[in-house]
This record gives sequence, structure tokens and C-alpha cells, in this order.
Amino acid sequence: MAYSLDFRKKVLAYCEKTGSITEASVIFDISRNTIYQWLKLMETTGELHHQVKGTNPRKVDREKLKNYLEAQPDAFLTEIASEFGCHPTAIHYALKAMGYTPKKKSCTYYEQDPEKVNQFLKEFNNLSHLTPVYIDETGFETYFHREYGRSLKGQLITGQVSGRRFQRLSLVAGLINGEIIAPMTYKETMTSDFFEAWFKTFLLPTLDRPSVIIMDNARFHRMNKLKELCKEQGHRLLPLPPYSPEYNPIEKTWAQIKKHLRKVLPNCDTFHEALLSCPCFN
Repeated sequence: MAYSLDFRKKVLAYCEKTGSITEASVIFDISRNTIYQWLKLMETTGELHHQVKGTNPRKVDREKLKNYLEAQPDAFLTEIASEFGCHPTAIHYALKAMGYTPKKKSCTYYEQDPEKVNQFLKEFNNLSHLTPVYIDETGFETYFHREYGRSLKGQLITGQVSGRRFQRLSLVAGLINGEIIAPMTYKETMTSDFFEAWFKTFLLPTLDRPSVIIMDNARFHRMNKLKELCKEQGHRLLPLPPYSPEYNPIEKTWAQIKKHLRKVLPNCDTFHEALLSCPCFN
């Protein structure tokens, strides 16, 4: 028998939601083979209309699709579908069958100089006998609220937030072997004197072996002064090439901390309580 289009859509929606074809076949009292046929139909044509025997629905050329994505990996489904002359759903199922998944792009800056990057990597490799220590600063909003919630379809979900302005808090720290060292929070604007005091008083005393200290070229990083401080303690200073944060792994640590804060801060009494609950500080 030919099932209605609405019924077919309902069955496939259930499969997509639960991930179980077997369960859907029991719930809707149809064979698993029928569901597989509908999935195949959706994949090849982008539609679920009943196919008359003898017709030959056009398939997405997967080799062509692969080549297209290599050239334009960030194209929208609608853009790809327009290129291939089919429905976006057909592209969705084709990509799924080919093993493609959406993911966030890892971007670099246009302004990055490849020669300076290569020089940095060369120097870094020449200092491989030293322990790398990565330095950076970051800032936090000290007030978070959860912007999303759940309610029945068509019903508004409400909440309350503070109308006050909250001061940002900054953090400077080092990263060695994946662990945060010498963390210090501050409310002031970072200055060269402030940074050098932290560098000399808090960071250097934590380093118990010769290290190569890596940081960006922020305006308050007076490299000549910092190199002198490093040399006195038997360390080396290696500036990052401009526009190259991807070579400083502490950037990922900052992202993890901020993700944790969004989760726990609404339920903590103070910002520092939330910050210290981060796994990297324990």
C-alpha cells in the first residue's frame, strides 16, 4: 500500500529523533525494510513522494559533491543544493551517508605572515630541550545568565536578569604541560610594570627547570626587559609571530574556563567561587 506523505514524514522524523528504526517500525506498525526504502528515497531525491515503478530518481553525484566541498567546505546546504539542482534535504542525507559532519571552522588571520611563522617554528624546534611555558591574559564577564530554556510549543518562557553593569575581571597565567600556573586576577588595565611584576614575582619562581617562555607581542610586553629577567633565571623568551594565537594552547584553556563559567556562575555566590571550581585550578 502507498502510505501518505504526512505519515512518511512522521515516521522519518521519529527515526531521526530516537535514532532507532526498529522502534519506529513497532510504533507505526510498518516493516523496517519500508523505513529503509524511505530513507533511501529521501537520500537520493530529497523527497518522500511515492515513486511509480519504472521511474529513475536522479542521485546526487557523490564524487562531484566531495570535490565541491573540498573547494567550498563552508557552503550552506541551500547553496550546495542550488549547485546540484536538488532539495537541501537530499544533500543532507548524502553528506550524512558520506560521513560529513558540521563542525566549527578553525580559522587563522589573513594578516599572518608565513615567513614569521616558519621562523618561530624553527626557533621553537631549536629550543626543544627546554620546557615550553605559554603566557597569556584574558577577560571575563562577571555576570552570566542562561539565555535559553524549555517550554511547550507556542508558549513564551520568561526569566529575570540584573539591570546593573558588572565590572569585567581579567586573568593572567601561564600554562605548562597542560596545567595552569601562577594565575592572578585583576581589575585594573594591564600595564608593562604590572605585567613585569607578576612575571618576576609569581611566574618565574614557579619554574623549577630551564624553560622557553612563549607569549604574544602585546603592547605591554616589553620584550627586552622580559628577556633580561628570563636570562637571569636561565630561561629563554620566544615571542609568538603576529596574528598567530593558534600557536598558544592556553587559548583553548581560556575557552574551556569560559564554557565552565557559563554553566556554574548563575548558581555561585561569587565570581571567584565559580572560577576556582574550574577543573584546571584543582
